[in-house]
Amino acid sequence: MRGITEVFGNTSDMLKNRTDLLMLTLLLPGLAVSGSGDLASLSSGSIRFGIDTALFDYTGTDTLGLEVYQQLELQQFSMDRDSVASFNTYVLLISENGDTVAVDQWNSETQWVQGRSVVNSTVLPVVPGDYTLRVTVTDLGNGTMGELSRDITVEPMGALSQLELARALVPSPEASTNPLRKGQVLVYPAASGTFTLPEDHKAYYYVELYDLGGNSILIRGRLETSSGETIFARPWTAVSIPEGADAVGLVDSLDLMVARNSGLHRLVFSAIAMDDTLETEKFLVIGRSGGEEDSLPDPYAVEAIPYPDQFGLILSQTEREVFEGLDGEARDRFYAAFWQGAPDQREVFEQRCRDAEEYASPFKEGWRTDRGRVLVIYGPPDDIDAVLIQGEQLPNETWYYYGRGNEMFVFADLSGTGDYVQVFSTVEGEVSYTNWENMIAPVSGGEQ
Repeated sequence: MRGITEVFGNTSDMLKNRTDLLMLTLLLPGLAVSGSGDLASLSSGSIRFGIDTALFDYTGTDTLGLEVYQQLELQQFSMDRDSVASFNTYVLLISENGDTVAVDQWNSETQWVQGRSVVNSTVLPVVPGDYTLRVTVTDLGNGTMGELSRDITVEPMGALSQLELARALVPSPEASTNPLRKGQVLVYPAASGTFTLPEDHKAYYYVELYDLGGNSILIRGRLETSSGETIFARPWTAVSIPEGADAVGLVDSLDLMVARNSGLHRLVFSAIAMDDTLETEKFLVIGRSGGEEDSLPDPYAVEAIPYPDQFGLILSQTEREVFEGLDGEARDRFYAAFWQGAPDQREVFEQRCRDAEEYASPFKEGWRTDRGRVLVIYGPPDDIDAVLIQGEQLPNETWYYYGRGNEMFVFADLSGTGDYVQVFSTVEGEVSYTNWENMIAPVSGGEQ
């Protein structure tokens, strides 16, 4: 069994008492790292709380440790005459077959203080597979509840764990049994996944490396926009792992003031070990207090996505994978965070979605047509050259985008039903046929 210091009080005996973890406390100014690539989930109901997760290799076998982090505000709970708030947390992990594979619950009692946050964590043993995590919090004073569900995919773990995003690191007393303890530090998770600048400008992280004892590795962190544009990156830093160390913990911090805009961001941590590049990432939401445009809205008060299917068209591959893996309110929150600090761009996108319906047919929504899709992604063209019925060509349209380097798209009504399909484009990666000019010629004029 791999060693780490008494991580998690609410867990099975199999995963307790990792007391011999080697900690490398880097704390290099500006270093950014990330974890699983997902976004923290937020509850619904009367009790609102955030849940985040990360996977770690506790045993060196197929059984991994799914760490579950909880963050909630005390002010939403009732209190007794001694100003004590009491609540119960119930955690359930269900397999894709509907079987309950892990259960945990605990009662919390703490002094009620206005504006105070409470964090908790637990760990559930899991093997690779697809799961649903369900968490319920109940106010023991009045019975009000909050709950959430979070889909989780567990894959076999290599030499790098997922990332725990944290709000604070505190040195741990040697004899501490605090369930937040990892090695010589207490890691306070940022389970809501949100940071408001300038107050919450410091983000911390924790990751683990496995079976690299005796190796010298290079590590680097960076902060990116959600689409992958690098905002800040550190130079590669050399780290030597002592011989015989089977698990190494890394902790560090990042000053989020380097973020130029509010909204959804991504932390990426990379390591080069034995000629292999290892990488893990985590999404977070950055807002700013004060200005209306950049302020971070109540993360629990988000509106339903008006155009969820069309939204996927403008996302990067990584963003799309994360978005499609979210459920319900988590998708709504992702959507709100994506446009944070850029409300004008959101309005432009939603107007494009409305305009795309001009190309709808009785059998196909406008955005699902080729012209509608291009309109949503690239916006309205600067010019359209439309050919209706002529002897030399089938009906077709050529769209010109002069502001995008004179890019163009050609659509043609090949079937004669009014459904124009894309046959050519100068944009790399777009559908484009080498014989497109023959395709738009009439049947009597040559090959289709």
